[in-house]
Amino acid sequence: MQMIAQAYRVVAENPLDIIAFEECLVNAWTGNNIMLLFYVNLPSVIIGRNQNYWREVSPLCRVPVYRRSSGGGAVYHDSGNLNWALIVPRPLHSQNDELSLMAEAVSKLGVYARPGDRGGIFVAMGDGETKGKISGTARRFGTRNVLHHGTLLVSADLQALRASLGGIRIFEDLSIASVPACPVNLTRFVPSLSVDEVVARLADSLSGMAPKTIDLARFWDEAAPSRELSFSDPEDALQGFDFCIERRDFDAFRDQFGSPDWIFGQSPPFSISVSHGKARATVRVAQGRIAEIHPLETDDPGSVEYAGILQRRFLGAQFDFKVREILEKEE
Repeated sequence: MQMIAQAYRVVAENPLDIIAFEECLVNAWTGNNIMLLFYVNLPSVIIGRNQNYWREVSPLCRVPVYRRSSGGGAVYHDSGNLNWALIVPRPLHSQNDELSLMAEAVSKLGVYARPGDRGGIFVAMGDGETKGKISGTARRFGTRNVLHHGTLLVSADLQALRASLGGIRIFEDLSIASVPACPVNLTRFVPSLSVDEVVARLADSLSGMAPKTIDLARFWDEAAPSRELSFSDPEDALQGFDFCIERRDFDAFRDQFGSPDWIFGQSPPFSISVSHGKARATVRVAQGRIAEIHPLETDDPGSVEYAGILQRRFLGAQFDFKVREILEKEE
């Protein structure tokens, strides 16, 4: 596997900026080697491209929820969760090699890590049998490059993580479900570790140099007249730009990934059961809206009447957790 060309620490005001930035880089990176990013998001939940919002997000979730362009499962982000991303030219891409590279770099922190099922990175727990998950990963294949990114639990709030994930019971659903795991922080094994230290040591292990910093808000402010973001090492004037992103592309991706049609409407169609007393109905949701409502038992007059009332009042309505509660109160 070829050497990583450069590591960057990306600073952004909003997880949506990172999602749009990564999408731009899948198209904009023209290097022959691999680009490495590190970033930390504000508390949020990020679900995979093909996931069902209501199956993955807890009704009690109190943080913003976004949907990324890559596959994989739902993840919780906060200041103790370090995110890494590799922008890999397609001819160089090897999921196994890249996971092994990351696991080896993490092991140098004093925590023996190894790749495991479904692209995760795991550590052995105290009993020697249980696998603690420190990193979940996902990929997005572009025409030129592959985005291979993941989380790394350093000192995340695991209680908030558990409270934010896990949705309602649904059926007739073709979404990609998250796989339950045992999340564990690196600080459980090396209490002195900080996110900043992990960034510095991983960057050195993987690229052989300290990461450059990209502050997206500052760069866009400075780039406003030219409407493009270009970045190169100011100490190496003989080199060309490492990458160049047009502001209009960034804004377009930000608008797309921040829209309700993407966050909610991208969820594959699914069904839920609702009831009021002994009456029961099936509600079909498609593109984030209530598309059909039918009695669960067509020979039960109460269920037929209940489904008819719901159909007249809610057909076409935007679905959310509160709507589900309202449906069960209708009579």
